[in-house]
Amino acid sequence: FGINTLAAYVTRSSNELRQLCIAMGGHPDTITGLSGVGDLMLTAFGSLSRNRNLGKRLMEGETLDELLKEKTVEGVPTAQVAVVYAEKCGIEAPFFSAIQKLLNGEVRPEEAHALLMKRPLKSEH
Repeated sequence: FGINTLAAYVTRSSNELRQLCIAMGGHPDTITGLSGVGDLMLTAFGSLSRNRNLGKRLMEGETLDELLKEKTVEGVPTAQVAVVYAEKCGIEAPFFSAIQKLLNGEVRPEEAHALLMKRPLKSEH
């Protein structure tokens, strides 16, 4: 996937983070700061990001079990928790859900991408 797709993913996933933050009683500015968008940018674009590297290696065909033997990747358990809390808060979270399904082996990367990119268009706010 190219940089335009990555930009769309970062933009839409930051909105999911914001919605979940608000639903759980957090302040939306938390997501626009370093601990929100800042961390998301590092994950998406930083070559040292364990989450990013795990995702890239999954795309190349390595298995999650193999990769987790090498190092801890905090995004793996976080993806599960994010989906649980989004469901409890009644929030539609397609990115959290797609990542969880990918990590659980329920979908292949191409299928996760299709789930996200073929969603009906609607207002982002």
